[in-house]
Amino acid sequence: MDRIERIRKRQLNFALGIGIPYFAFVIGIFLLVYLAKETVTSVNILNFPLHYWLVAVAVYPVTWALFIWYVGKANAIEDEIETIAQGE
Repeated sequence: MDRIERIRKRQLNFALGIGIPYFAFVIGIFLLVYLAKETVTSVNILNFPLHYWLVAVAVYPVTWALFIWYVGKANAIEDEIETIAQGE
C-alpha cells in the first residue's frame, strides 16, 4: 500500500504541476489583454485584433494539446497502480 500512496502523491504533484501553470497561463492572457489593451488591440493578424486571437483562438489548441497529453500520462500512472494492486 505504501507504493500506491507514493504513486498517488506523484499523480497529485503531476496534476498540480500541470494545472497551476495552465491556469496562470490563461489568467495571464486575460491580464495581458486587459492591462495592455491599447497595444494588444492595435496589432492585427489576418484582419482580426490580437486580443481575439489570444482570448478566443489560442487558448483552445493549447488546452486540447495539454489535455490529451495529461490524460495519457495520468492513465499510465493509473495503470501502474492497477498493476501493483493486482500483484498484491
